[in-house]
Amino acid sequence: MKQSRPLPKNIELAPTLARRVQQLREFRNMTVRDVAKETRFPVQRVEELEQGVETWLSAADRQLLAKALSVEPMLLQEVEMRAIAGHHGGESQMLNHATTAQLSESILNGARDLECPDCGSTLKCSIQQGIDMDGFPIGLAKAFCIKCPFILR
Repeated sequence: MKQSRPLPKNIELAPTLARRVQQLREFRNMTVRDVAKETRFPVQRVEELEQGVETWLSAADRQLLAKALSVEPMLLQEVEMRAIAGHHGGESQMLNHATTAQLSESILNGARDLECPDCGSTLKCSIQQGIDMDGFPIGLAKAFCIKCPFILR
């Protein structure tokens, strides 16, 4: 069970969402499974958050995660990053739509040993299951490079 104790005033919080989620989880003496249970996220999603595969959260997901970690949502939001065209601050250059669509299609069709378009290393690929606005199940392709900042969301 998580602790509701406040964070120490002198704690230096991690500069990325991935490290901050892990840091707060460990401070609360929680496992990945504990966080998954509290948020109702799949364990794999919590793991991906801590690996840096996801770098931003929807408002609802941020609220759930903040509540599970007993922190204000702003502590998570301040380190979230979205891919922005032409932005090079820690993330790779935005790929053209055709390349992104081709990678996504390959992942959704079961490919796992794909090359990073930025550096040529092998990508870590997965499919996140979700539900669209009409309640139908969908799969979302995700990938990240272990050698460079490339992320496909």
